[in-house]
Amino acid sequence: MKLAAVAAIVLGIAGPAGAAPRPIVVPTDYPSIQAAIDAAKPGRTVMVLAGTYTEQITISKNLSIVGAGRDATIIRAPATLVPGQLGSPSIVEVYGNVSVSMSQLTVRGPGATACGEDGVLRWGVRVHSGAHLDLLSAAVRDIHNTPMSMCPRSGTAISVGSSVPGSPPATITVDHSEITNYQTTGVIVLGSGSWGNVSQSLVAGPGHAGGVPTNGIELVAGAVGVITHNTISGNICPDDIPEVCGPDFFTQFQEAGIGAGGSGPGTIISQNLLVGNQIGLFLSEVDAISQNTMVDNDYFGMGLVGVGSGAFTIDGGRITGTGGGMWVTAVIVDMNVRLNNVDFSGLSGPPVEILEDGGFTATVTGGP
Repeated sequence: MKLAAVAAIVLGIAGPAGAAPRPIVVPTDYPSIQAAIDAAKPGRTVMVLAGTYTEQITISKNLSIVGAGRDATIIRAPATLVPGQLGSPSIVEVYGNVSVSMSQLTVRGPGATACGEDGVLRWGVRVHSGAHLDLLSAAVRDIHNTPMSMCPRSGTAISVGSSVPGSPPATITVDHSEITNYQTTGVIVLGSGSWGNVSQSLVAGPGHAGGVPTNGIELVAGAVGVITHNTISGNICPDDIPEVCGPDFFTQFQEAGIGAGGSGPGTIISQNLLVGNQIGLFLSEVDAISQNTMVDNDYFGMGLVGVGSGAFTIDGGRITGTGGGMWVTAVIVDMNVRLNNVDFSGLSGPPVEILEDGGFTATVTGGP
């Protein structure tokens, strides 16, 4: 065996011909995650041992970041946050036409500053400018200011893409992960061409105790997604700010577990549990809605607002507990809603309530 090959095996710096290089280990090889990212060549794996790493990280190369376990390896917001590529602070930023995997770790706030001060925490994880992120068996927690408050443009746990016309799309896959205690939105995907697939995950807002309006998962401004087998809870607009929040569709806001509006074709929402939100599902332009369970949502289990064709088919599912069943709102186009084997039970409000305005009408068939 040649001397160089012997040295490589002893030192662990290379394996057999064609084998992948060994992972870079934090803090063994580099003291911080960002230092390891900066040193890594594209395609490498960075392994992060258990511990709390107080830093912001940016990733603009193809990499895998692997922790020692969710809530064992923690990337924690520093007390002073610096702006990212888009001008506002995040804890993790992925950008620049790259594909990144992050698994077995937690991204955690809160930000140390109050609303109105410099350096408020805008995003926990930000994916933009053509990038893709796989977030697997991970968590994003406590993305809010200190104290939590209604603060414009801050406190979103995961943001993907951009609503600015012409911006490059971005994409994300979230699987077996937890997004909890955010200030504004759990997961938002924005812009034409952007997409988000979220499965087997928990998305939990602070609920009535948080004192702030939150949404769970949103697909907006042309973004699409596949949202399946998730539990989504605790997304409300607080009753104590009636000038903003309340049950009147025309004059007040209501918050939802899943909102998909003006998203175009391709969105599938199936087999999710929506519990303890104000509205479980608040949808328009969704290709497939099936087998969702909506329990104890304050106002309605499901709200539908017609755009485009105004046609919806709801295949299976169950709406039960506090509030009404379905809110059907025809204010932009005529609506035609078909219910196939949807179970309504134990409701304090009407199974179906129709709102019509501007001369538009709604028809619901196959209902209770």
